[in-house]
Amino acid sequence: MQSAQERVMSLVESIQSPGNRGLVTGTIGVGLLASLLGWCYQDYQGFIALGPGGLPYNLRGWAIVTLFIRPFAMSKSRVTSVTDYPEHGAPEIVKQLPVRRGERAILRGIAPHRQMSQHAPENMRVYMQNLFNNAVKQHPGLLEMKKSLYERHHDALFVSANLLQSHKSSIPETARISRGEIGHMHTDLSIHLYLSPADARQIIEKKWGERHRLSVPKTSWFNNKFGVADTYLMIYGPRDEEEMEVLKVILARSISFMTGKEISEDIVWSEAL
Repeated sequence: MQSAQERVMSLVESIQSPGNRGLVTGTIGVGLLASLLGWCYQDYQGFIALGPGGLPYNLRGWAIVTLFIRPFAMSKSRVTSVTDYPEHGAPEIVKQLPVRRGERAILRGIAPHRQMSQHAPENMRVYMQNLFNNAVKQHPGLLEMKKSLYERHHDALFVSANLLQSHKSSIPETARISRGEIGHMHTDLSIHLYLSPADARQIIEKKWGERHRLSVPKTSWFNNKFGVADTYLMIYGPRDEEEMEVLKVILARSISFMTGKEISEDIVWSEAL
């Protein structure tokens, strides 16, 4: 009767024999291919589940993200990193914002980038639309609303064309990288916005949002790739009127940074102007 060691040696010799070597290699290859196809299928289904965004909503869009965008994105574990943002410089109104209640919302995707948990209730939608629309009405010389360059499916808030094209304006480099886009809201009521580095640090630390995975630090080899600068944040959707007040402050600070013009935080959201 063969010992266990003898049986193992016999199996190894069998595998190494010329007749079986090709069969084993082929079996391993088929197994690896099946695993790869399974991963691709699951990942594609995850991409489709996020809904339409700026890329084609099909296999081509998924391939673009997988092959040409994801390799340049920061890891999920780094989206709350603020070490490249300054510790000082945020105004008192931002420093006095409360810490957001509960855990952070769960986000998925890169393009599109969506909030998957702790969604804002539907009654917040009209308030948020009021906030964005009223910002333009209250500051017509600074802002305009037009189709998002990132999302391509809905409107976004922009630095006015006159201000963006003026060589005398004090708009930051970030506004030129984004081609003037300040931010937009999604159908899930989450919001993408650009903030100043100091404000971005405060907002992330207080759990009101996190970095987009393409908003890599300026020191990265891949900074500003795909027209995304380093302070592009996802702000979690407001869950009640108290959080709408916080969003009002965050939006006002975003506008002040991107236009180079300080505005007050009195943007009306409770009604359409």
